[in-house]
Amino acid sequence: MRKKIIIELADDYGKEEYEVIDILEENIEIPPFRTRISKDRTVIDKSHIKLEEQIVLDYYKLLLNRYCNIRFPNRSYIMTELMNIMPYLHKYNAYTIYKFDFKDFFYNICPKKSFNYIYDSVSLKTSEHSFLKNYTYEIEALVPGIGLHNSLVEISGYYFDLEVKKTFKEGLLYYARYVDDCILILDEKLPEKLIEDTIIKLLKKCLGNKLKINLDKTQCIHSDSINVGVDYLGYYFEKCQSAKSQFKFGIAKKKLDKYVEQINNIVFEFKTTHDVELLSFRLDIFFKRIVYYGTRKKNKKYRWQVRGLSDSYKELKRFMKNNNDYSNITRDTTKLFGQSIELCFIKNDVIIPAKINNQLKNRKYSSSFINNRALLIHKKIGLSHSNLKKITSIVSEDNLENYNYIELANKLLSRIM
Repeated sequence: MRKKIIIELADDYGKEEYEVIDILEENIEIPPFRTRISKDRTVIDKSHIKLEEQIVLDYYKLLLNRYCNIRFPNRSYIMTELMNIMPYLHKYNAYTIYKFDFKDFFYNICPKKSFNYIYDSVSLKTSEHSFLKNYTYEIEALVPGIGLHNSLVEISGYYFDLEVKKTFKEGLLYYARYVDDCILILDEKLPEKLIEDTIIKLLKKCLGNKLKINLDKTQCIHSDSINVGVDYLGYYFEKCQSAKSQFKFGIAKKKLDKYVEQINNIVFEFKTTHDVELLSFRLDIFFKRIVYYGTRKKNKKYRWQVRGLSDSYKELKRFMKNNNDYSNITRDTTKLFGQSIELCFIKNDVIIPAKINNQLKNRKYSSSFINNRALLIHKKIGLSHSNLKKITSIVSEDNLENYNYIELANKLLSRIM
């Protein structure tokens, strides 16, 4: 396993294997990180980390990921599981949904606890033990920005998850944690304060004394609650006027506002360009999946990637029957698919072009979402070179004559994502 990690690092950093081994054997001490502000939070500024230090940090990240068998939370997997439970929850005699997250999750997890979990579960070499112990005992917080910190957080988080499941095992229907967003569903009605106090005890036991529940974002719903909703990982579960009513499903308000604003920007752009083809293409793409084979930012490895509203909220499709029955979808989410485009034209005081009007009448855009239609960017099984060039020319005024497939794909993706 260690040999494979060294080979991978040598390939990633353009080094010989012996050079990577030499760097690790020097047991480089990692100096205090410089930080920067990104999206209102403090993160590590990786641009100030020396190459040798990056190699060492990545080695220990990969070592822990593989030897601790770390499974990072998967939003898609969690939501699939939840959507297999929520449509039937109203049939239970009693239930409790407790949704919670933590204040400043990364910054308040105790690094020493992470090391203790590693020490108890992984057979480390003396040099590895020394490095990880010194590292976790010297830093005050697992500031986001490097992969090793993600791994250390998930190691502690894993043991917290085990304790939650063990503590509530008698009535447990479902529990999931996506980084710091948690949801607990019980087959019984328990007081919110009892659950809260229990979670706080488990936090201190598994993650340290500094971490606290974010009470402002905590939600607790019982089987007899009415006119309530739970916002989890961008989805929204809404319960209406009857205690035994089924949940409706939709997109959380904050995300809905973002998507409506994107549609409004598309319409506003048309107000200036008067380009119907560009307008039609942008609206079409908005409701489709964008599937492409390429590299991620600062990563040379090619992999399949999927983006777009259609992929982010794919679990809603099972509740939208044949594009004419939205009875299980929340009102605001139904509005996104049924009225948002027209309302944005009204807001911008723009007449809807005949082509767009026909597409709206035929429900083209919502059908693209429901039927999982995709823009597939792949030389062999997706768009041909000529079709990719044609589509890219809609969103770019550059001369594309000498662009190869990858250059066209990158140009298109930079314009639509």
